[in-house]
Amino acid sequence: MTAYLFLILLPAIAPAQVSGTVVDGLSGLPLPAANVVLLGTRTGVAADLEGGFLIRGLNPGRYRLVASHVSFLPETLEVALAEGGGARLSFRLAPAPLALPEVKVSAGRVGRGEVVTKREISAEDLRDRAGGFIQDPVRSLSFLPGVSHTARGEWSGQYVVRGGDPDESRIWFDNVELLWPYHLLGFSSMINADVVAGMEFYPTAFPARYGGALSSVTVIRPRDTGPAEGTFAYDPMNLKASYAGRLDEVEVAASLRRTFYHVQFGPTGSGRDNQPSYTDYLVRLGLPLGREHRARLMLIGGSDRILTDLRGTATDITEQGRTAAVMLESDFGRFRSEVTGWYGDHEFGLEPTRWQGRGGTAEREVGLRLAAATGFGGVDVSGGVQAGRATFAGNLLERDGFGRNDLIAAGWLDARLGLGPRAALDCGVRFEEVRWVRDRALDPRAVASYRLGPGAEVRAGWRRVHQHPYSFLRRSVAGIVFDNEYALYETFRAGELLAKSADHYSVAGEFELGGLARFDIEAYRKDYSNLPSWREDSPGGRFDYGSAGYGRADGFEAVLAARPVDGYSGQVTYGLAWSRKQQGADTMAYWDEYDRRHAVNLTAMKEWPGDWRLTATFNLHTGSPYTPLIHYRERREVGGSDLGRGGAGHVVRGEKNSLRVPTYHRLDLKIQKELAHLPLKPFFYIEVLNVYNRENVYHLVQFETRNGDIRTGRFTGIQFIPLIGMGGRF
Repeated sequence: MTAYLFLILLPAIAPAQVSGTVVDGLSGLPLPAANVVLLGTRTGVAADLEGGFLIRGLNPGRYRLVASHVSFLPETLEVALAEGGGARLSFRLAPAPLALPEVKVSAGRVGRGEVVTKREISAEDLRDRAGGFIQDPVRSLSFLPGVSHTARGEWSGQYVVRGGDPDESRIWFDNVELLWPYHLLGFSSMINADVVAGMEFYPTAFPARYGGALSSVTVIRPRDTGPAEGTFAYDPMNLKASYAGRLDEVEVAASLRRTFYHVQFGPTGSGRDNQPSYTDYLVRLGLPLGREHRARLMLIGGSDRILTDLRGTATDITEQGRTAAVMLESDFGRFRSEVTGWYGDHEFGLEPTRWQGRGGTAEREVGLRLAAATGFGGVDVSGGVQAGRATFAGNLLERDGFGRNDLIAAGWLDARLGLGPRAALDCGVRFEEVRWVRDRALDPRAVASYRLGPGAEVRAGWRRVHQHPYSFLRRSVAGIVFDNEYALYETFRAGELLAKSADHYSVAGEFELGGLARFDIEAYRKDYSNLPSWREDSPGGRFDYGSAGYGRADGFEAVLAARPVDGYSGQVTYGLAWSRKQQGADTMAYWDEYDRRHAVNLTAMKEWPGDWRLTATFNLHTGSPYTPLIHYRERREVGGSDLGRGGAGHVVRGEKNSLRVPTYHRLDLKIQKELAHLPLKPFFYIEVLNVYNRENVYHLVQFETRNGDIRTGRFTGIQFIPLIGMGGRF
């Protein structure tokens, strides 16, 4: 693909500036190191010893500035700047109370409880981050500590959290869980970053309203429909457009993305030529129903088609996921409630199948959720119930296929109690019929927090969680074909496994460093039980699945984030992780499969006057665990098959298990420019992935044949790729 870049010569514009002071609103004393930031940008400064600040090099126009300081409530002021002019502002910040925050309704979610760790990604982070591969919201999670790519490496947008598996994390959009949120077998998500206000990532002890996830929950918050704004853009993956605004009293948000050409995409499947394409869409409507009530409607979905030469055979793969919801929110002051009805599906098609015809699977669910929150006497309470039905039908193995259906039923309760001005206790419980298994689970949680002083807090938490063990329902069903999980597919048809479970334990601390930076630390442990396990009945026989597996995951994480000062900002994260899982009858299988013992992510950004932004991201993963040696049959042998989890293979223990993944490191750069003073506010960006073209080996597989020969296969990461995108806003 050939790209042309045109340079436009524009007349010089005299920059403007804004100055002022930040003081204590009660005493009138200056507040040194207070942050003053232009909303919607990373441009900002820290106040000097006298509380004064100065921001230079601004284009003419209207700006909103927010001033903040540790233990004070932020204040926002608006200013209009003329060409070459200046303005002076005076911020008077009110002291922040130390009381426990009240239950809130936010973006359709009632009563979110306290958590040990909640990491947030803003819309600006999505826009500016280098290496996020076209601002994909779900791919951006890989920059957080404790989050790694799957064994498929960087070509997969699916992820693992703290030693878990890819099927152990759930993604919510607004108030609804997405049954299938991905494109292209998991390469990227179906969420357009232009309609996202931010993301909340819960890696442990998450509120009781969220269930069915052993590792993490991510909640994607849609943009508010404030002043009308639209975007359109072309990037290397798709042509896209979005709009958010009001039509009279109706709130409207919409997004559409589509690939308008076929991409030759080698790494999918066997590495042969593939031709993938996709479409996704989003529609959200909000309508006030009197003073206390509001109705919301949402439809989000995506569909894919991949024409591929998989294993030398022309193959047609289709996959789609859709979610629709109707929500009614009510606010009666101290009492708030919401009613949500939802429908979701995940459909997969494949031709040819093992029986040479066209087959597929279809998973669907429909349900109703009631939730409410209130507060009284220093106690905040939230809870709810949900009920529905889930169905599955598939004919990947034989023409006739099979079907299953199951009940969706759960109830939860969270309560937060303030223990004086510094301490708080948050307890919750969730009771659930775990779908697709015969288990009923009671999942308690507890979080205790203590405020050491202004800007310093420590927390400790515990939560038990359960989920079904059928991993192909949480990934692309193509994994059955690629990974030979046919035995697990048959086990799902029989409904033989128990719900797998985990206990999360964690201790965390959050510290403000003089208003200039924030430092977070956390240590955790997860104890697994009822993991899928297997054994081979006889030579050449099939693997029988059971639920006798167990394991654990331990780790330590730290985040240091610097606030914007003179246009500079940055963040560095560190993660230390290790895990063990016993999932074979007599062997320790898949030890540390996804761990990167030491993981460092560094992000630095500089913003210049005139809306120029440069971002650099550097990733370093080292100390990777050993690669297990796997004994497998070759095709020419009786009963031969490809190696796969649950296929004809097991880990061989001993001195041969010593191969390690080499040290991984990668540098990504992104430069952006917006011409905000021109009609349609055009912008463009150039993003370079893997600047110095490091051939990173992300995963190794070592095989031992029946003859004793050792063979090594490897999965490599993304190599040097330049990307160009352009668009505008209206």
